[in-house]
Amino acid sequence: CGPDEPWLWRPDWAAARIECATRGGLIAAWSVALFWNSIAFTVPLFIIPQALREGEKFVLLALIFPIIGLGLLAWAVRATLRYRKYGVSVLRLAAVPGVVGRLLQGVVIARTLIHSHDGFQLTLSCVHRTVTGSGDDRKTREEVLWQEKRAITRPHVVEGATAVPVAFRIPADAQQSDATDPSDAIIWKLEISAAVPGVDYAANFEVPVYRTEESGTPPTDAELAAAGLTAEDAKPPLRQPRHSRIRVNEGIRRTEIYFPAARNLGFAFGITLFFSIWTATIFALLKFGAPPLFPILFGLFGLLLGYAAVSAWLGTTHVVCEPTGVWVKSGVLMFGRIRHIPVDDINDIRHKIGMHVGKRPYYDIQIERVDGKTVHAGRAIRDKREVEWLIERMVRALELE
Repeated sequence: CGPDEPWLWRPDWAAARIECATRGGLIAAWSVALFWNSIAFTVPLFIIPQALREGEKFVLLALIFPIIGLGLLAWAVRATLRYRKYGVSVLRLAAVPGVVGRLLQGVVIARTLIHSHDGFQLTLSCVHRTVTGSGDDRKTREEVLWQEKRAITRPHVVEGATAVPVAFRIPADAQQSDATDPSDAIIWKLEISAAVPGVDYAANFEVPVYRTEESGTPPTDAELAAAGLTAEDAKPPLRQPRHSRIRVNEGIRRTEIYFPAARNLGFAFGITLFFSIWTATIFALLKFGAPPLFPILFGLFGLLLGYAAVSAWLGTTHVVCEPTGVWVKSGVLMFGRIRHIPVDDINDIRHKIGMHVGKRPYYDIQIERVDGKTVHAGRAIRDKREVEWLIERMVRALELE
C-alpha cells in the first residue's frame, strides 16, 4: 500500500467491497432532526406568547423554524423506514481502482428483491468537496465537476437478492480521487435509486477513481463488451428529452434555439421561497431594532436573490446560428442585450456546470472567443444529453469542424 497506490489505503477499497453509507446517513438524519427541533420548538414556546401579549405579531414568522423541523423529522423517519426495508447494500468492484480514461465497473447487491417498473437509475459523479470553519460554524460545500447517468431496466436476481450491474466510462480529462486534504477533496460518488411502492430504494457509495498507467489507453470494443457496454452505451446518443421546453427550429442553413421563461419551475419556486424567507428576515431585523449593518448586508444579498428569482421566472435567451456567426439575446422578457459573434471569432463551444440545486447540476452553454472571453448562449439546462445535443446543432449550423 505505497504512496503510488492510494486506492489500497482504505480496507473496503482494497477488498473491492464497499458498503453504502446507509447507517451513517441514518445517524446524521436523526442527529440533525433532533438538534434542530430541540431549538425550533423550545425557543418559540417562550418567545411567541410574550411577544403576542406585547402586540408583536411579526414574531409569528418564527413558526417557519418548527415547520422546517417537521420536514427534517419526516426525512429521518423515511431514512429509518428505508434502512429497515433494504438494509445495507454492497458494491462489489470488478477491478480496483476505476481508471481515469477507462472504466469503473462492478455490481450493486441489495439484500432484498426489488421490483421497479422504471428500473434502476445510476449516477456517477466527480465532486469537489470543500469544508470551511470549525465547530458550529463548520460548512461543507460540494460542487459537481462531472456527472454521468445510466438506466438499468433488467437487474439480476441472485439467491433472493437483487444485483444491479454497474459500468461507466470515465473521461480522460477527469480528476482523480484525492482526499489527502479533507477540507479540499475530490470525491467520486456512485448513487443508485429505484421507484418502488412505499419507500423508494436508494444507496450511495464513495468509489476509488485514479489515474494509472492504463489511463493513456482507451478501452477496446472487446473490453466494453465484457463490461456489458457497447460503444454506443458508453456514450449514449445525443437527444432532446421529450418534455423539454427548449424550442429548436432548424432550417437549411439556420438554427434557432429559444430558452423560454420559467423553464425550470422547481428551481423558480425554490428560489422564490428562499427569497421570501430572506425578505421576511430583513423586515424582522428592522422591526426588532437590529444594528443597521445587519439589515444592509442582508438587503444586499437579498437583491441578488431577487434578481435570481426574477430571472428564473422571466429570463429568456434566443440564439440564432448561421454560417456567418451567432446572435445571442438574453434578458428579461423582451428586454435584453444582443451579442453577435462572427464565426471566425469562435474558438470553441462547450458546456459547463453553472449551478446546483441539491445534488442536481445545471449546465450552461459557453461560446469561447478567440481572445479567451466567453459568451453564454443558454443557462440552467437540466439534462446533460440535451446540452450536448444543442451544442451539436449549433456547431452544425455554424459549419464548424
